[in-house]
Amino acid sequence: MIRKSKFFLLVFLIVSSSILVSASFLTGRIATLEGELENYQKAVYEARITLKRLNYDYLDEIIGKLNNNLQKAKDIIAIDDDADEAYIAVADITNFLKEANVYLHESLPIETRGMWMDNFTIDSFYTREDVARHMDELQSINVNMIFPDVYGNGAAIYPSKVVPQHDRFKTLFQDEDVLAVIIDEAHKRNIEVHPLVRVFALHNGVRHFIEDKVDWLDLTSENRFTLDNGYYWLSPSHPEVREYLMEFLTELTENYDIDGVHLDYIRFDANFGYNEHTRNLFKAFNGIDPFDISSTGLEEEFKLFKWQFVNSFIERVFYELKSIKPNLLVSAAVASPYSWGKKDLGQDWLSWAYNRQINFMTPMSYRSTPESYASTVRSEITTIMGSTYIFTGLGVYLYDEHVMIEQLDAGRLTNMSGQAIFSTANMKHNDYVFLRKGPWSKPAIPTFRDPQQAAALLAKDLLVRLNEFKPLFDNTEAIDSYILEIERLSKQIDALDLRPWDTRDLREAKPEEATQLEPIIEDIKSLTTRINREANRDKLIPLKTAERLISDLGWIDSLLKPLLYTSHPYEYYMSR
Repeated sequence: MIRKSKFFLLVFLIVSSSILVSASFLTGRIATLEGELENYQKAVYEARITLKRLNYDYLDEIIGKLNNNLQKAKDIIAIDDDADEAYIAVADITNFLKEANVYLHESLPIETRGMWMDNFTIDSFYTREDVARHMDELQSINVNMIFPDVYGNGAAIYPSKVVPQHDRFKTLFQDEDVLAVIIDEAHKRNIEVHPLVRVFALHNGVRHFIEDKVDWLDLTSENRFTLDNGYYWLSPSHPEVREYLMEFLTELTENYDIDGVHLDYIRFDANFGYNEHTRNLFKAFNGIDPFDISSTGLEEEFKLFKWQFVNSFIERVFYELKSIKPNLLVSAAVASPYSWGKKDLGQDWLSWAYNRQINFMTPMSYRSTPESYASTVRSEITTIMGSTYIFTGLGVYLYDEHVMIEQLDAGRLTNMSGQAIFSTANMKHNDYVFLRKGPWSKPAIPTFRDPQQAAALLAKDLLVRLNEFKPLFDNTEAIDSYILEIERLSKQIDALDLRPWDTRDLREAKPEEATQLEPIIEDIKSLTTRINREANRDKLIPLKTAERLISDLGWIDSLLKPLLYTSHPYEYYMSR
């Protein structure tokens, strides 16, 4: 009897404790959800004063339902500590709040949205229908520019008369030119096509060169063809390499209805640059073989020497291709941060901007957190100093869909009017879902093709926003004064008589353009300073509102500054 009593007591204690744990868990979880829901309500309010166009009726309705469901769960627990209905209600609220952040990300009407279409994606195409399905997917997230990988591993995806064609596309794409199909299907969906060319990187494509062009291959400081990764590179200094690549880029420009050319791997690789031709040239100028360099001064001189081959090649690409197709946009994917590319890779991309050899660049700012990404973006913007356009790249392979949209928002709060995603093969199902529901849910006018028009539209959009959201503010005098300033700014931008960006000679001075642009840019600076002061010191408007106004004015400023820079007389820039 004693043993049975102890057994039943133990069972009673276990059951009682489990009931207490269940009740405690539900009560604690509901308290947590109440805090999360309160924070979400605050975020919706902040979205309003940040002038975001969201579906506020839907958000308010959802918040109301969630509050009701939380109260029902609390009422159920008061009657039955372990009711299934309470668990279900708590789970439903938890799941919604986990996904609800996406609805706080606005889809902007004017924004560059790029996407790298990598070789893994293109290798999956067997028919035109495959291409069309993929383009439908990109159209569903309102991408307005793609960079399809058309030349890599030493071969092209299309039948070229200059370079070998990838074996896969000789036989496995049904009697059509896959590049022509990509262009056609993209253009049907108002997506610009800027084919990506991996310029000096052969990677695993050395077989096309090993028999009769082995002297084209670059070498490492250990006199090897590859590092441990096994990748091969062409020598940027070799004249036959440069002619070969120019002939290929010319063919691409002449034979296809492309909107731009996107240059990737336009650099040396780390520890490369010791091709015999390069060494002989350096020795002729400096009296020493790079293999024998032992001083820091000569090491720096050798780096500068290597930069010039890349710089001169991109200049040739830009001006020769533009002479064939004046509205072609020449861009490049570049190392990020700039200091790393310049120091280790022979890629001095600031020189390309200052020497007016590029239409825009996409720094590959792949970082794992929104904070580190935003910091890198701000650094690249500071580096460029308004000399050209940049649209930084996000590496979606590093994180989930939640971090992706937070990074997009972080980039939007900088002076940069668009971003690009790397890459289609790295895009996951939920990435598409979140972009469709949130930041890329509606079409956007791109900013890379006609920056002046984009700046004008941004000014008009900001005016409309201020009038839409003005009833939210207690101090409408400040808002009214901003409206007057931005109305004046909008009229000034509309009245600008400037050369189009895509066809302009970037080195031709136009003093009359500078005369028009300089006072506008000064007015933007003055208004930005005033908004910042009136939000922080005078407390006339909320800080979130000021942040949005300053961000939008920053976008306008970033679109006008390269137009101003390229209206001034050209002076050659030599980086050291």
